[in-house]
Amino acid sequence: TPIHDIEQALQRLHDAHSLLLHPHRCAAWVVHPFALSPGSCWVEIGARGWWANCVYCAMGIAASLKADADISTRIGGEREPVVIRIRDDDVLERDLLLHLSTPVREWWDNVIHACATFQPFRRKSDVHVWCERHAMPLGAIIPLPEMYAFARDWYGDYVDKPWRKRSRDETVALFAKHGFEGEFWKVE
Repeated sequence: TPIHDIEQALQRLHDAHSLLLHPHRCAAWVVHPFALSPGSCWVEIGARGWWANCVYCAMGIAASLKADADISTRIGGEREPVVIRIRDDDVLERDLLLHLSTPVREWWDNVIHACATFQPFRRKSDVHVWCERHAMPLGAIIPLPEMYAFARDWYGDYVDKPWRKRSRDETVALFAKHGFEGEFWKVE
């Protein structure tokens, strides 16, 4: 039946990590970088808006749509609101950091949890306090402009070209291009 064929195709896309299905039904939950349910970030481009599950995905939306964007989120996912502005293909909040707590090899164990651990901060010392307070591992701390450059390389052609899963070697090479090396960035 056509419904069965569609569900099988969605499952194949889910298995290839090209989208994420809801845990208990065959319906798209996340089509990276876009979240189809409320996420921790709201991305505004002109009069339109989209949810993203983390700042990295939010920057991926701006990169894939090649547009200026305002990303509304909270510092450390807590009380302080912040708007991250992308203008002329650059991040204006140059002093902000992005902490990625979950190591790469664990991202797809629970990608929603992984995204939830990718939070913006003002200072490295704040990241350490946050990790202790929430019993989260200290991961990679990346200046926001550097993370946006990576998001641009990762998501920049998502709208322009048919999706294709990157090979392990392509992923490792892209990490290396941006200086993302070491234990945290190991794919397997």
